[in-house]
Amino acid sequence: MLLPSVKDIFETINRVREVYNRTGSVEEALKARGILTLHEVLRVIAEEKLKMMGYRIVGRDEAPEFIRSVGSPDVIAGKDGSWLIVEVKPLDQLARYEEAGVRLVLITNVRRGKSIEIWGLEELEEAP
Repeated sequence: MLLPSVKDIFETINRVREVYNRTGSVEEALKARGILTLHEVLRVIAEEKLKMMGYRIVGRDEAPEFIRSVGSPDVIAGKDGSWLIVEVKPLDQLARYEEAGVRLVLITNVRRGKSIEIWGLEELEEAP
């Protein structure tokens, strides 16, 4: 199997951005994903949503030291002196459990769960 070129990858990323920005639909953006993984499509959509909310997306090298020192998040965004870190984690298991229609609790090893926001597909489609 032939690996996609960098040009093909960037063209596909741009197509996903364009579809999401034009339609506001995660489903439509996913249809345009072609060679991209679900993780990469959700990362691109998250960036576009944050831009709509007035955030500026920055690369790791542009981020403040207190962010660089903790790792390499998928997205780093700044707005009015505050910062936001986004870590994209597609979780098929949670998506499957959601179908039960009951309350779903995610347990993780962060110190304070209230400092985490979880965005699903609906939140990505909500107008800012």
